[in-house]
Amino acid sequence: MLMMNTIPTVSILVITYNQEAYIGKTLDSLLMQECPFDYEILVGEDCSTDGTRNICLEYAKNNPDKIRLFLNEKNKGLTNNYFDLLDQAKGKYLADCGGDDYWLTRDKLRRQVELLEQHPEVSLVYGNWQVFHQKDHSLDTNKSGKSEDWFKPEYYGIDAVRDYLNERDFPRVVLSASCFRTNWTMDIIKNNQDLFRGEKVVCEDLPITLGLLMKGPFYMMKEELMVYRVLEQSVTHHEDLKGFSYHVFIQTLVLAHGLGVPLRDIAPYIRKYLRNFIFHAFMSRDKEWMNSIISDVKGYGIPLSVKQKIMYVCTQNRWTHWIVFKIYRIFKRGDVCTK
Repeated sequence: MLMMNTIPTVSILVITYNQEAYIGKTLDSLLMQECPFDYEILVGEDCSTDGTRNICLEYAKNNPDKIRLFLNEKNKGLTNNYFDLLDQAKGKYLADCGGDDYWLTRDKLRRQVELLEQHPEVSLVYGNWQVFHQKDHSLDTNKSGKSEDWFKPEYYGIDAVRDYLNERDFPRVVLSASCFRTNWTMDIIKNNQDLFRGEKVVCEDLPITLGLLMKGPFYMMKEELMVYRVLEQSVTHHEDLKGFSYHVFIQTLVLAHGLGVPLRDIAPYIRKYLRNFIFHAFMSRDKEWMNSIISDVKGYGIPLSVKQKIMYVCTQNRWTHWIVFKIYRIFKRGDVCTK
């Protein structure tokens, strides 16, 4: 670990694991920032089995005034690695960037810090972003869909969190395109430990985003500031509904409850994702997952539709499932997961 003497204005958090093909580009995009203030880059290397650690060591050696490298002795996992790194931050503000993502502009930090200084009520400033699909090298631009900056000073608290979760395009905020207040972030973590390091926590950005939105409004910049890289084998980027996606759904229910947002207020969010999980559990006749889904939603008092109850019952019996599945396949009366 390399130490610096100056107190930085911004601490940039980078967690990385087995990203030797991308971590160099990530760090280059952070080092190119042009700011009238000091910033630090905290890198949490999580015991990679490829060449990631050696690359991080080389960057830290060549940039001792910017990079503080933390070499984990054992693999901590995404969330523990992130929040352990956050505990080491010295900056007034925080930013982060995934070890396979990268920033696009040299003035990202400067402009976002200026906005936070100009608007002391704002908890987080975020920018537009792009998505790069590693599989076919295609690029999706303007992911926020905005052509102008967006800011409503009064828009925060429970109502804002509710609307955020119920939005059709989710998430609205990518933390790697953001800059936010360190003291506010540490405060919400201190007062809600289970929401950040509890057993249901599988992603680090959602609790920070929702927690900050409870404390103060967001400011959105129209400019595209970063590229979010979608990998085929990434923990958070894959399309395995049974795995990461479902665990994020459960984490969101825990978050909403912990932040005081009634689950009935996020019914559109719940319906949107729950119907997909139940439908896919039915289609694959995954009895164990189906039972887990039903148990989880029952614990939160979430009602099932008639069709969802039928799919649950069918999954419990092989022959009943076979008959109903065949009928569904033959007649194809629309996608039952969307009705």
